[in-house]
Amino acid sequence: MPIRRRAAGVALVLAAASFNLLGAPGTAAAQPQGGVVLPVRSHWQTLADSRHVYVSAPGDDAVLATDHDGQVVKKVEGLDGARGMAESADESTLYVALPDADAISVIDTATLTETRRISTGTDTEPESVALAGDRLFFGYQATTFDAGIGSVAIAEAIPTVRLDDNPVWYGKPRLASSPGAPDRLVAAESQGAAGMRVYDVGSGTLQETAYSDAVGDIEDVAVTPDGSSVITANGSNYYHQRWRLSDLTEEGQYDTGPYPNSVAVDSHGTVAAGIVAGGDWDLYLYRPGETTAYRTVAFSWPHMDLLRRGVAWAPDGKRLFATRFPSSGEVILDIVTDVAKASSTITLSAPPTNPVGTPVTVTGKLTSLIPFPKHRTVTVTRDGVELPDVKVARDGTVHFSDTPPDWNTYPQYTVTYAGDATHVPGTATVMVEFVG
Repeated sequence: MPIRRRAAGVALVLAAASFNLLGAPGTAAAQPQGGVVLPVRSHWQTLADSRHVYVSAPGDDAVLATDHDGQVVKKVEGLDGARGMAESADESTLYVALPDADAISVIDTATLTETRRISTGTDTEPESVALAGDRLFFGYQATTFDAGIGSVAIAEAIPTVRLDDNPVWYGKPRLASSPGAPDRLVAAESQGAAGMRVYDVGSGTLQETAYSDAVGDIEDVAVTPDGSSVITANGSNYYHQRWRLSDLTEEGQYDTGPYPNSVAVDSHGTVAAGIVAGGDWDLYLYRPGETTAYRTVAFSWPHMDLLRRGVAWAPDGKRLFATRFPSSGEVILDIVTDVAKASSTITLSAPPTNPVGTPVTVTGKLTSLIPFPKHRTVTVTRDGVELPDVKVARDGTVHFSDTPPDWNTYPQYTVTYAGDATHVPGTATVMVEFVG
């Protein structure tokens, strides 16, 4: 696992500092408060619909269903090695890949009970699943060294299973689809350099329409709701990539940092891109058509990495769910409820040294991709002691002067914006050395 390079709090620097205080998992509070501990100790995928959040837990042989507040509704057990999940358009049926049983489980989402189990064939070990055309497609192990794509005719009374005639994958491919392109299936290599392919599955068979060898080792993949683009999370990159569905030409990159492991797109096209390690943030949110994040989200400290395929949107885009794994072994569900709000970024600078007994001047700037209200102020503290509030200029600049007591040679100044109707709070800290 990559080593995470992250401080436990706001990084202190002598000359400048910049920090966003974001996120709202677990409760309605404006900051991360620790998330919800779930009664499972493994994870493969997080999926959400208008009622539930589903977490597949292969080590628990279960799928856990919670409501949108993280309260457990039911733990569906006896699901051998439960991994990939996909849901019918009407949200009535959940399909779960069971690699340890060589089968697909069919779950009634109203009762959260298994109603059918469909065999996929001996030693197929299905994993990622997606619905396209009138079939459920699944990545499976074809031979010791090859993987393929199988499908189930789910509309049939006795569903027939079809396996790939020409497996081309090293690892079981990650699959994705979208209502915006109902007859298209996207498959991306999970364990090598076999690339990514788009198939027309309208006839019930795989008819390749596009191929790219510019991507591999994919952790997660999502298709935009309009069916025009594919977004990939490649664990070896420092960015997420966006591809045109029609020919898999790269359209752009999301500069998220190392190491991308999850991606989800809501019904409006808002992208949530997650990483496993890197900087101060775990999730980056992008409005449709943009590749600059309007919002970054950091989970609570002590931080544990976001899980692969661990991000899911509520269908209306009003809540975002993310799962992470602490050292204690439980799975944590974080719930971001203010996803429409933008980041408030504060940058500060001050002289690295200043004479004792003379005022020091701190300058800074408050910025965001979404305009702030006209009249705004920031609060200022010196080592926790409140100083007068400071007005923010029209251009976002901030400045103030202070003379600390002579004995205080390393004062720490913290500037905080409380947030507003369209922005989450932001804060920054700078330290100055006073010399005699």
